[in-house]
Amino acid sequence: MSMTANVPQHAVARKQKDGLLGRWGRVFHRNQESYERWLEERDLTVITASLLRLNERQLNRLGFSRSTLALDVEDLALRARREAQLVLDVLRIVEDDEGNAQARDHRHAIAAE
Repeated sequence: MSMTANVPQHAVARKQKDGLLGRWGRVFHRNQESYERWLEERDLTVITASLLRLNERQLNRLGFSRSTLALDVEDLALRARREAQLVLDVLRIVEDDEGNAQARDHRHAIAAE
């Protein structure tokens, strides 16, 4: 059993070990918006690559085509973002008027539609 695993490393050695990838990740962590965009692009790429492993028949059963798969995945992500925003807007409308019961009931009816 080696005892070198328990020996603490110096900060300089850790930075050198991280290399280019570690520096690149730290740069993205500085700007949260760009990091979130990068994560989303990476996730969409991984999803598209995973779906590309399926054959054409399997993709057709899911409603996709190999020729437009990247566009379909982006469309799904956009639709999910719009639905999430719609849910937040509806909840904000319903919760805004807690004091006025009549207006609240009217808004609940609108939200239910």
